[in-house]
Amino acid sequence: MEAAVRKPDEASGVLLSTCTTIGIGGAAPFIVFPRSPGEVRAFKASAFAAGEEYLSLGAGSNLLVADEGIDRRVMCLKKNMGKVMFSAGGSVVAEGGTMLPRLAVLCGLSGLSGVEELAGIPGTVGGALTMNAGAYGRSIGEVVEWVEVVDVAGRLHRIEACDIRYSYRHAACPVEGMVVRAAFRLAASLSDAIFARMKEINEKRRESQPWGERTFGSTFLRPDGNVSAGELLERAGLKGFRMGDAAYSRKHANFIVNIGNASASDVLRLIARGQEAVRAMAGVELVPEVKMWGAVHA
Repeated sequence: MEAAVRKPDEASGVLLSTCTTIGIGGAAPFIVFPRSPGEVRAFKASAFAAGEEYLSLGAGSNLLVADEGIDRRVMCLKKNMGKVMFSAGGSVVAEGGTMLPRLAVLCGLSGLSGVEELAGIPGTVGGALTMNAGAYGRSIGEVVEWVEVVDVAGRLHRIEACDIRYSYRHAACPVEGMVVRAAFRLAASLSDAIFARMKEINEKRRESQPWGERTFGSTFLRPDGNVSAGELLERAGLKGFRMGDAAYSRKHANFIVNIGNASASDVLRLIARGQEAVRAMAGVELVPEVKMWGAVHA
């Protein structure tokens, strides 16, 4: 427990627009950057004892923060907790702050296949496991072996994958908390084949999604049925539709992009407009995939 007694890095007054992929959001009073699971445990135990509420941040890739900011401390694993360890037999252990593209590349260099489809998702391992992120027919829950979660009181739990119920963009874990580490069971393959697959997938993304633009990824969850949210929004005439500096992408209608200096209220009004249009056209209720922090008002 040596790491547990160290004080994590901490920064004050950080604009969360610099910590989210859509580039929107006011300041947080403090952001804490732990270096190890032990420091996560110490922070959570201290906050629990003091009755302090805080928020957990990954890569900020599906997050909308109020323009006025928030009044709670934030804990972020991305800066310091990105270690990846390999062992014999195709097992990989990654810390919760590891970015998915980096994990995919390191696995490819090690000749391990199974996470190529996740290489273009701008999220962390911890965030991806919390929402069972996926793309191109692969979800992260399919390849996980176990996860280590730190609960609200600072206790560490190792949970086998068979005890977690994974479904579309959801993971029902028997212990609520922050994922600090996870193991993945991958298959041996040729590095050239792995990187060829990643290149193929990324080329598809560039063709069909707003690659390199400020966006939080998919705005709405896939509704029941065979029609995607993007198709419904396009049929409703929302592709390219703009409010302020926020717009539904011209490449893929289920992506909202920040084309200038968009505010959180611009995005929220745009989300509501999309829901109203699809409801009126098809009777389908679109459910946002995006999480919201602070008092976000349309």
